[in-house]
Amino acid sequence: MPRTVALIRGVGGPTALKMPPLREVLASAGLGDVQTLQVAGNLVLDDGGRSPDEIADLVRDTVRGAFGFDLPVIVRSHAQLADTHARNPFADGSDGRWVQTVFLDAAPSAALELPAGIPEEAVLDGREVFVRYPAGIGGSKLQAGWFEKRLGVTGTARNANTVAKLIAMSA
Repeated sequence: MPRTVALIRGVGGPTALKMPPLREVLASAGLGDVQTLQVAGNLVLDDGGRSPDEIADLVRDTVRGAFGFDLPVIVRSHAQLADTHARNPFADGSDGRWVQTVFLDAAPSAALELPAGIPEEAVLDGREVFVRYPAGIGGSKLQAGWFEKRLGVTGTARNANTVAKLIAMSA
């Protein structure tokens, strides 16, 4: 049975979470066999019949209670994640590190307008923004926070390699 993916925004630095304790507290909260990918807030879990909003709230509340960090959580089903990857116009590029999907908590009402003269390409499609960084991500102005401010929604970014791994883990 396919599983659900929860993406915690802002894991790292002062809000770093150790993955074994995170898995334990989420499993204790009723999310079944919780798996993590990397140390960046990528979770694959059993939804237990809960809606995506219920899962997001449960993960956020559990992280806040156990670790003291109030971090947004964005949830996608396996099918939604696979569909997102299929819709990404840049996903077939040779280097998935330089292609990101910014997962949004809601479809924005604003249009996406990129600054002139930048090397990046970005496409808004529903609740995702697909971004290609031909010159690398580190020096780009188009980070997840940039999209959040302009679109008025919360988002978290994952590169195409990570998205592909999460699809495989949640199958």
